[in-house]
Amino acid sequence: MTDTNATEGQADSSAEETPPAGNHWRKATLIGVHPQSWHSRTLVLDVPGWAGHLPGQHVDVRLTAADGYSAQRSYSLAEPATPDRVAVTVDLLPHGEVSPYLVESMELGDELDVRGPIGGWFVWEPGDPSIGDGPVLLIAGGSGVVPLVTMLRARKRAVDSTPTMLVYSLRGPRDLMYGPELEEMSADLSAPGSAEVRLVYTRKVPGGHPRPASHLTVEDIKPPSAWPEPLAARVYVCGSSGFVDHAAGLLHKAGYPDDRIRTERFGPTGVDR
Repeated sequence: MTDTNATEGQADSSAEETPPAGNHWRKATLIGVHPQSWHSRTLVLDVPGWAGHLPGQHVDVRLTAADGYSAQRSYSLAEPATPDRVAVTVDLLPHGEVSPYLVESMELGDELDVRGPIGGWFVWEPGDPSIGDGPVLLIAGGSGVVPLVTMLRARKRAVDSTPTMLVYSLRGPRDLMYGPELEEMSADLSAPGSAEVRLVYTRKVPGGHPRPASHLTVEDIKPPSAWPEPLAARVYVCGSSGFVDHAAGLLHKAGYPDDRIRTERFGPTGVDR
């Protein structure tokens, strides 16, 4: 199992990776906003000169006040690569320093600084032969779903047919990100770009949901019966540190070898919603 300690919105200095040489701060302008849950939204930024990135990578975001004070955080990239464009999905952290501005106050035309892309291990570029012939299992806790949805979007864009399943653990219906998109993606599993999606509610279950509220279990990550050699799957896990540890324990219990598991966890200041 290989663990990167990049973050999705709750970075502190101990959780950051060093940006590759040549990465420098770029001015970014907000050009689009898409609500994702009761407490999160996707920000679409125009970033002239942005050359692209891989699904699973992240960026540093820096805010600078009029008096020169600045604060920065890391966010997973929320869309596959598009020239001159970056999108991040930001979850509001109670008492946070950066996320309240990004989720509640930033308006179209406002500017900030971005630097990246950062990270080269927790990535899945559909079609990459190094991943092998096995299926792909994505396991998310809370806002850890962001880089995994970016992988799913890249897979759909590439018309990649690798068998793929997303297991998404969240507290309740109001915490669900990308709800309509995930519903559409899993509605017809024979359609190009489709993927099985399992929602694991831990506290409050919406009406009609077949599973009672509880934490993630081995049964939740059990692969579809149609998967050939399920334990040969490449597995990506993203969430808070506690969630990643719990999911990794389940994967080991299920028999997944360490070398098929890649994890990314929130920094020490992360809040497990």
